[in-house]
Amino acid sequence: MNKLSSFITAEMKKMVRTKSLFIFGSLLTLLLLSITLVQMFAMPVTSSFTRFSASFLNVLLFLLPLFTLTIGALSISSDIESRWFSLLRTYPMRIGTYTMGKFVALVSSFLIMLTVGYSLVLIVSSVSRGSTIDVLMLSLSVVAVCVFSALSVLIGSLSNSRVQSLSLALGVWAFFLLIYEYFIMAAGSFLSGTLLKNLVIILTFTNPVEWIRTGYILYSGNATVLGPVYYDFSAFFLTVAGKAAYVLVSVLWVVLPLIGSNIILKKKEGR
Repeated sequence: MNKLSSFITAEMKKMVRTKSLFIFGSLLTLLLLSITLVQMFAMPVTSSFTRFSASFLNVLLFLLPLFTLTIGALSISSDIESRWFSLLRTYPMRIGTYTMGKFVALVSSFLIMLTVGYSLVLIVSSVSRGSTIDVLMLSLSVVAVCVFSALSVLIGSLSNSRVQSLSLALGVWAFFLLIYEYFIMAAGSFLSGTLLKNLVIILTFTNPVEWIRTGYILYSGNATVLGPVYYDFSAFFLTVAGKAAYVLVSVLWVVLPLIGSNIILKKKEGR
């Protein structure tokens, strides 16, 4: 435990010195404040799923994966490329300690940036109306940070150089955020309604961005946004069993990449 905490502390110090992390925090805060100001002066206050909440969610799901995947993957690949990882392995430290330390340091660093951004938004919004915390949005933001931090560790473990890790990270980000949508639209041009519905439901489990977006829509009380076609899907995930299944799938999105990264790094070490 002392080794893990020491490693996490060292990694967080490295993260704090990373300019990309501050760029992420600045961009996130600027965009969230802009959306909040638009809501304050141009839109009526409402508790429903509006363009305001949709914009908030889209900004989070656009920036968080991009910066988390790239920064996390580069962190591990740079260790591998510079032989720092090999040097660390000469000390009595397990690979699991290394990957967990990287993961916790990433999550902690991004959560600090999120906390700063949300705090400024609450301060600004409290000027003209009572400040309220969207607990669901905040919770799913934490889930997003954990999921994409775990994926970034996996991507970094797969890479042998920083260029390769950056390419993989951007490729994964582009697939989840851009290519996925075009794939669904292309599939909709030749699949029947029932087949397309089943395909979309299956792919929702395999795309963490859509998984988190769907979770917010469902648990914010706006399941009708998905339409009557997905009534059974929505009804199940609003039950106790469905909520447990949502938590389980979210946990698997974190655990499986970390397990995979451990296996990959062990194989690399044995070469």
